[in-house]
Order: sequence, then C-alpha cells, then structure tokens
Amino acid sequence: MDMQINKNFLRQEREKRAWSQSHLAEVADLSMRTVQRIEQSGVASMESAKALAAALDLELAVLMENPTNPIKPHWFNHPRRWASLSVLLMGIAAVGWLSSAAAEQVTVIMSIKSPSGKHSNMHLLNEVGEESEVRLDNQLRVLVTSNRHGEHMLLSMKVYEFVDGKDQLISSPSALIEDDKPASIHIDSPANGKIHLLLLADY
Repeated sequence: MDMQINKNFLRQEREKRAWSQSHLAEVADLSMRTVQRIEQSGVASMESAKALAAALDLELAVLMENPTNPIKPHWFNHPRRWASLSVLLMGIAAVGWLSSAAAEQVTVIMSIKSPSGKHSNMHLLNEVGEESEVRLDNQLRVLVTSNRHGEHMLLSMKVYEFVDGKDQLISSPSALIEDDKPASIHIDSPANGKIHLLLLADY
C-alpha cells in the first residue's frame, strides 16, 4: 500500500545529516532509484517509508507531518534519555522506600483496672508520631501518641471520661517505656475513682 509522505522534509533530514541519496538508500536498505523516486513524488510504500524513518531515527508519523512543525524523534529512542529516566525512577523508588522505612510502628498493650475491679486488656498498633484511639465500654476514651526518645519509646496520652453525655478530659499522662518493660500510671477519675493503667510497648 502506497502512502503520501513529506518529500521536502525527507530531503531536509537527509541533507541535515550530509547524506547523499545513495548513502540513505544504503542505510535504509533500499535502492537509490527508490529513494530518488520518493523524494521526487512524495509517494512511498509502507515498507519503504518505515525503512526511511528507521534509517533517519524518526517516527513514521514524522514523514507525514508538516515540516514547519515536525514531530521530534521519539523520546525513548535515545539511550541517554533512557538512562536519565532510569535514574529518576530509582530516585522515586528510594524516596518511597525511605518513607516506608520511616513509618515505624509500635504495639501498645494497655491494661486498665477500675476501682470496681473491672479489668480490661487492649492491644493497639500505633504508627510512631501519629495518634491512635481506644475505647473502654463507652466509659473511657484514650488517645495515644508514641515518639522515639533515644532507645526508649515515649507514650503520650489523653484520657477522656464519658460524663453527662459527652467526653471530658480527665488526664494527660506520659510514660517513657523501655522495650518489653511495663510502666504503671494512676489516674484520678471524678466518676470512677482511681484508675490504674499498665502499659507495655513492643517496638
């Protein structure tokens, strides 16, 4: 199947490389007569057009475009640009890995004992630097934030008690915890008396 190509653009690309028609024919594996005919008529078979585009390192569509606004050679045809893209992708992957590595998590085991003798154990998976929440029978609400403090983990808490239909902040204790070593906190609750919290962090 024959197709119309831009003969002027084809000639300009050949001359820009200081190639003769015979040299272009040799690189494209075409006869010189075929190259001469295409540059004169602007008509080429699909196979010849593909061969010329490959020889000139151009996209086939370029030969069919207006020479005043030609499509540039495909970005991915250039090894240096491939190398730049590889470096960029490696950088993005490294940033993603660092972000993932920075998201350290700590398991907080919280044992709560009220004056009535009620005892509850809760496990909480907390991302370091972020705030997590646990609730106890709609009576207590505890917000926990963990932060690295040297080799230890600092747990900062806000303890709310459900009184008169709303949460009231009753204490904001903190505890510096060694790995797998418990810490004990006592909180005075207006509604429930003294509450005992036993904390354990695994990190």
